[in-house]
Formats: sequence, structure tokens, C-alpha cells
Amino acid sequence: MNFELSHLAAPALEQTPVLIRRVETFIYRVKVGKPVVSTLATIAHRTALLLRVEDSEGAFGWGEVYATLPSYGAAHRAQTVHQLLAPLLLGQSVHQPAECWQRLTQKTHAMAIQTGEAGPISAAIAGLDCALWDLFARRAGVPLCTLLGGTPQALPAYASGLNPADGPQVVQACRAQGFRAFKQKVGFGDQVDLGNLARIRADMAAHESLMVDVNQGWTLEQALRMAPQLTPFDLAWVEEPLLADRPAHEWRQCAQAFSNVLAGGENLRAEGFAEQTEWLGVVQPDVGKWGGISAGWAVAKAALVRGKRYCPHWLGSGLGLMASAHLLAAVGGDGWLEMDVNENPLREALCQPWPELVEGALVLTQGVGLGVVPDQIMTKSCLIQHEESV
Repeated sequence: MNFELSHLAAPALEQTPVLIRRVETFIYRVKVGKPVVSTLATIAHRTALLLRVEDSEGAFGWGEVYATLPSYGAAHRAQTVHQLLAPLLLGQSVHQPAECWQRLTQKTHAMAIQTGEAGPISAAIAGLDCALWDLFARRAGVPLCTLLGGTPQALPAYASGLNPADGPQVVQACRAQGFRAFKQKVGFGDQVDLGNLARIRADMAAHESLMVDVNQGWTLEQALRMAPQLTPFDLAWVEEPLLADRPAHEWRQCAQAFSNVLAGGENLRAEGFAEQTEWLGVVQPDVGKWGGISAGWAVAKAALVRGKRYCPHWLGSGLGLMASAHLLAAVGGDGWLEMDVNENPLREALCQPWPELVEGALVLTQGVGLGVVPDQIMTKSCLIQHEESV
């Protein structure tokens, strides 16, 4: 998959260059009563790392850097922004965000190799990219999806992050909120996994959908054993049944064994997508982990050309959710928006006004840029670190 500038996202409206004068980071952290549980970890604190970029005329844009796991990595990623990226960005004239994403990626490539920190560096660049797109859209006075050539619309969404302890009960609550699709976490043993799926499926209507997320929790042998047991549940997809870096022959075996579509992509970068679209039917890049809007666009468009479904991954605050939503609206296709339904006070507070969910779809408005901003008064008690580079 080629990531030359011509394949990255480009503004659909004529833009003038901006001169970057300020970069700020905000780290929010709040303890929750009900942790998020997966085969990877138990998350007892919700953490968000936001970026704010300002130009010489006072225009601004917001972005979010992936900081869910490990949550203690948020401070390190903030320093990656200030120590590594800000010196490359401040005082620079940016003609369009994709050019900046490409330049920052190239300038930091050797450092990523030297330090073994490809993940934190790519996530920091991704958050900056989202903030620049928000800034450019606000300057143009249009929603971000409009700047990308799309139209604000209602996006089909699914309730994500259902814990193994109470997934069926949460489905009932999410249905009452308007959701029509649900993703259950599995990988906790046959009794727990199959019991949850049986209870959820028994109450589902014909127009509702169910999927599962293994979070890379199975070996090939486990996946092959589970494949026939999952068939009766008519799953829309099975997400990350294997470690993302397992060899191609294992993924091919897995794809052949499952009657369900395989999904993945949140843990892929750059050329990893090109190979894995061979066996992935649902492609899920994460705008806060790698690529931001600029390269996320390229991955999404390439996936659609190959007959795949683009469903952006997201498990952070509401700000990053809106970046995912605008990209999905602009790219097109029949993809679903992932909405984490676990307890997270930062989700709505960092995304105001909170968008409406109607009949299973998140409604994008005509608000400029992302259409939302963080409520810094409501979240004041959750802010644990703020830093700026000018």
C-alpha cells in the first residue's frame, strides 16, 4: 500500500497556508467504578491525551493521541510531542496537513528505529495530524468531513467494549439507548464466551448485529478450535483472533477456518495494511495510533477499492471519536463507527456538544471542524498535566 503524498487526504476546498505558533498537550485521568476488561489488560482509570494546535492568527484545532494502553504512557507521548515534534513544527508554514504528516514521519523515522519507539512517535504524529485537520476545517468554516469532500450525515454505530462479566446486560442497556449492533469481548474460556454470546443472540432482533473482539488473545490452535463453535452466532465479524504480527500462513489458515469475516488493523502501520487486507474483510485503522486523518484516509480508500469494509477503531475520549466519525463520513462505504460504551466520564466531557444517537446512528452536525471542543471547566478536576510549546 503506497503512502505517497498523492494517496493521502487532501482538502476538497482551496486552502491558504498556516503558520504554527503554539502546540499544547492536556492529559486527563479519572478512576472509574467499573474497569474495562479485555484479554490484554484491566483498565481501572480512563486516560486521554489531547493536543491543541494554534496558528499565528489565533485559529486552533484539537486532536487526540492514543493513550488507552498503557495509560502511564500518556506523559511520555506528551513529551514526544514537545521534545521531538514541536521543534519540527513551530514557526513552520503548513500548506496542508498531509504534507506535514509525511514530513514529520520522514524526519522521525531514524529516531523511531534508534529508540524502538515507533508506536509512541506515530501516535503523537497522528494526534497532531488530526488537530491540523480540525484547524484547517475551522479556518474554512466547514465541518471536517466537508473539507475532506464528504457530507455530515448519520453514521451507523455499534456498542463496543462489552465486558465478559456482564455483556448481555449491557446489550440490553445499549439497545435502550438506540444501538442496533454490539461487540462482545471474548477470549476468557469457552464457558464464559459461548455463554455470553448465547444469551445476547437469544434476545436479538433480525435487524440487529453481533460481533466479537478477541484482542489478539488466541493462538492459531485456539482460533481453529473456536471457529466452528462461533458459526451458529452469525457474527458480523471476528476481530483480531491472532496476534497482529503472526505470519501470513497462520492468518490464511484462520481466514479459511472461520465462516465469519475477520477484522483487524488497529495495531497495523504503513505497509502492514497491504498484506493483511488479503485476509481481513473489515479494516480498522485507528486515527490516534497511526496515520491520523491523512494516512487513515489512504488506508480506508485502499480498503474500499479492494472490496473491504472500513470501520475505524477507537477506544478513547469523545474527541478522537469525532475525528473517526468525520473520516468515516468523508470516505464513504457501509462501515460502522465504533463507540465504547464502558464507563468513561471523559468521553462526553471532552466532546461538547455531545452528538445525538438516533436509531443506531451517530448524527454529525454542520458544526465547523470536528464540531466539538473539550469542556475544560467540566474536566478541570481530571486534568493532571498541561504543557505548551511556543
